[in-house]
Amino acid sequence: MTLRINSRGSQVVKLQKELKAAGLAVGKADGIFGANTLKALKTFQARHHLAVDGVAGPNTWRALLNDGKKPAGAAAPKKTTPVASAPRGSLVSGYVNGVAKKIRVASIGNGKALRSDAAAKFNQMKAAARRAGVTLTPVSGFRTMAQQRSLYAAYRAGRGNLAARPGYSNHQGGRSVDVSTNGSYSSAAYKWLARHGRAYGFVNDVRGEPWHWTFRG
Repeated sequence: MTLRINSRGSQVVKLQKELKAAGLAVGKADGIFGANTLKALKTFQARHHLAVDGVAGPNTWRALLNDGKKPAGAAAPKKTTPVASAPRGSLVSGYVNGVAKKIRVASIGNGKALRSDAAAKFNQMKAAARRAGVTLTPVSGFRTMAQQRSLYAAYRAGRGNLAARPGYSNHQGGRSVDVSTNGSYSSAAYKWLARHGRAYGFVNDVRGEPWHWTFRG
C-alpha cells in the first residue's frame, strides 16, 4: 500500500512503528500521516539512498522491513528509544591531522568510546544490529596519544597490525572504531555492517581490515 501525507488508518500506524523501530522520532503512532511522519520518512529515505519524496511506496516499504532489525512480516518491537541527539560525553585531548584539540567522547560499550556524535550513531546502529540477531562488539575506539604510540611502535617492529603515525589516526579523533569480526569479511558482523553501516554514517575505509569502520556522517 502506498502512503503519503494525510493518509490515515492501520497501515499508517504500521509505517509509524517501523520508522520508530529504525530509530526515528515520529511521535505517537496514531494512524495519521502528518508532518512528523513525513519528516521521519524523508530522513529514512535519505539514509537508504531512496527517492526522498515522502511517499511510502514499494521500495520504501522493502527497506523499512529489512532495516537490519527483523525479517519482513515480523512484529515491530513494542518499544524503542530513538537517538535524538548525541550524548554530551567527556572532554578529552584528541588529535585531528596532527593537531591537538579537545573533543567530547561518549561510551559505545565494552569500555570503549567515540566522539559523541559518532557514539550516538554507533549505539543506534548497534541496537539495530542486535534486533537482527547480530552483535557489534567494539574492541577499539578513541585512543590516547600513549595508546597510539604503543600500537605504532608494535607495527614498526613487525609485531602488530597496520597503525597510523601518532597524531594522525582517526581513532585519536574519536571517529574510528574496530568491531570484532574475527578478522573475516565473512563474519556476521562485517556482512551486517557492509549492508547497513553507511546508513548510520560508518564506512570500512582500510583495505584488508574488515574490523575498521570510520564515522563520516
